[in-house]
Formats: sequence, C-alpha cells, structure tokens
Amino acid sequence: MTNMSSSSQGRRRIDYHQRGVIRTSSIMEMEAFIPEELVVEILSRIPVKCLLKFRCVCKSWNSLISDSYFIKKHLHHFTHHNRIILSATTAEFHLNSCYLNSLISSTSSTTISEHLNYPVKNKYRHDGIVGSCDGLVCFAIKGDCVLLWNPSIRVSKKSPPLGNNWRPGCFTSFGLGYDHVKQDYKVVAVFCDPNHFFSESKVKVYSMATNSWRKIQDFPHGVTPYQNSGKFVTGTLNWASNFTLGSTSSWIIVSLDLQKESYREILPPDYEKEETSSTPTLGVLNECLCMSYDHKRTHFVVWLMKDYGVTESWIKLVTVPYLPNPEDFSYSGPYYVSEKGEVLLMFEFDLVLFDPSDRSFKYPRIQNGKGWFDAEVYVETLVSPMKH
Repeated sequence: MTNMSSSSQGRRRIDYHQRGVIRTSSIMEMEAFIPEELVVEILSRIPVKCLLKFRCVCKSWNSLISDSYFIKKHLHHFTHHNRIILSATTAEFHLNSCYLNSLISSTSSTTISEHLNYPVKNKYRHDGIVGSCDGLVCFAIKGDCVLLWNPSIRVSKKSPPLGNNWRPGCFTSFGLGYDHVKQDYKVVAVFCDPNHFFSESKVKVYSMATNSWRKIQDFPHGVTPYQNSGKFVTGTLNWASNFTLGSTSSWIIVSLDLQKESYREILPPDYEKEETSSTPTLGVLNECLCMSYDHKRTHFVVWLMKDYGVTESWIKLVTVPYLPNPEDFSYSGPYYVSEKGEVLLMFEFDLVLFDPSDRSFKYPRIQNGKGWFDAEVYVETLVSPMKH
C-alpha cells in the first residue's frame, strides 16, 4: 500500500509539472498570436490582486505589469474601484478594509473585510489618516513625518523627518496630492505654532520622487488651518482655516496649487451662519470639494462644489437629521455617495448609511470589526511609493 501511494504521488508531481509546462507554453503561444496592444488592453482591466499573481506567469508579463505606462493605464480603468480603510477604536492600532459596493449593497448582512498589516510596527500608537490619492494612503506619524502606503500591493515608504522646532501646543496639518505637470505625488506639511499668534505658519512640501522635504512660501498671514488634513481636488490641496480681522474671527478655504505652489481663497456657499451652527469642515465626494457642518444640533448639512473654484456651483447636497442623541455625538464624514444618492457617514464610532429619498438609516456591519475611529476611501491600484 505504501509503495502504491508513493508511486501515485510521483505521478501526480509529474502531472502537475506537465500542466505547468503546458500552461507556460500556451501563454507563449497566445502571446505569439495576440497583438501586444491587445494583451495590454486586457490586463489593464484586471483587478490588482489577480495581476500580482499574473506577474509570476512569465517574464514579459512581470515586466509589463511593473511598467509605469501600464500602471497609469490600469489606474485609468480602476478610478472608481473603491475600498474604504477603517481605523479601529481598540487600544492596539488595527486597520480593516472592504469594498464600498459590498458595504452599501449588503446592509442586511455582514460585509467581508480584510485585516491590513500596517507597515510601521508600533501597535499602541494610532497614526492619523491624512488622505488618499491614486491608491496611496498617507498616514501622519507623530506630526514629524509621513508614511505613503499602497495597501493593495503592500508597498510603503516613510518620509524623512520634517525637523521643525516642535513645542507644546504646536501641530502639523498634512495633505496628500498629485502634481500632474511634474507627475509627482506630494505631501504638504503646514506647521502651526499657536505660541506665536502673529507668525506665519511654515510650509514644506515632500516629493515622493526625490524623497525629500523642501520649504515653500508660508501659509497666508494670520490664517491657520483648523482641520487635520488638506483635501485634494483638481490639482489643489484645500484647508478650512481660521483667520482674524480686527476683533472679528471667521473662517475661509485656503487652496494651494500643487504645480504653481501658490495660494488663493475659495469662497464657501451662502449657508446658514447662526451661532448654533458648527464651524464647517471640508471633504471630497465624487472628486468634488464638499463642506459639512452641524446646524442647530438638529441637522448635519453637506454642500458640494460641482465645478471647482466656481462659487456659483455650490449645491446643497443633503441634510441629514439627528436621531435622539443623549451623548451629544456629531456625524463625521461624509465618506462616500452611492449612485442612488445614499450618503455614508460615521456616528458614535459606527458607519451609518442615510438614504435621502425616504430619509431612512441603515447600519452596515463589517466582519470582525465594530467601533471605528477614522476612515478613508481609496482605490485599488498598482501605484508604488517606491517607484516613480
């Protein structure tokens, strides 16, 4: 019996080897008959996880999938292949990820999620999510450097330290974006020192291509970002910021053009400015700048700028009512708007889906997770922080 078993195992090994040869030769024959342009076109429409396996098929495919032209072409096809990354409220730093379409369409069941292995090993420090761009997710590490990480291909790069003269009360507001002229991903760091009220906030730009920080023009005089991160829209980073004029304190939107490295003011919509309304925060929905705030603690209001930089293009997107709220929590987000108009928010450390058509709420459930501190939408791409 033992001899027969080992003999059959040997035959299996031969069969597997032969199958491998057949597969490889079949691919080589296919490449001989199918034009290279068509192979590129087909592969550029295949999800990242499959492509990572396909790199092992043959040398030509490995070379193709790693090529910068192919990576950009693949990115073009997968711009709306959205996932959401979630930071858990646990004592240890845990990150989960799931597809947005699954999360929104399966509110009656549990959505399968993937646990992500965060590259920086410090399990009790919760690094804040700055933002995402073309599949790269940016994390702020202790306000002194950033991590650029593509969780889809599990590749990351940590920036050099900023080297700012940090003192108690100081903080850094980061923003991640893309300079389409220089074809470079950039992180902007606005260093704010409340100890010096009349001093400008110092600004540095990190280039992923050069892996270095460079000082640029200071933030506009007397203006300080009050939001943790700048929001990337149409080649610009945008901060909700405080400014004081005489005895009057107000807020404005400061926009930084990543290519020109120049600032300008973006006017908000003509919205309710009662004292009972909270100071607005900025976000990004469907690649458009959005603004949200609490109104009289009864509603959460979201505005959307359909044509960036055009004040008249602001529209009131949705008004979300507050349910009985004894602990006085606020909504955060919005993170996403579905094709049906459903808005994904966070409330009391859980995700909430509001449908404005019937003003109903749904509560998406995620496998192996409950209680979220932070969230960010990103796309599955091949863009690597190590190659540019």
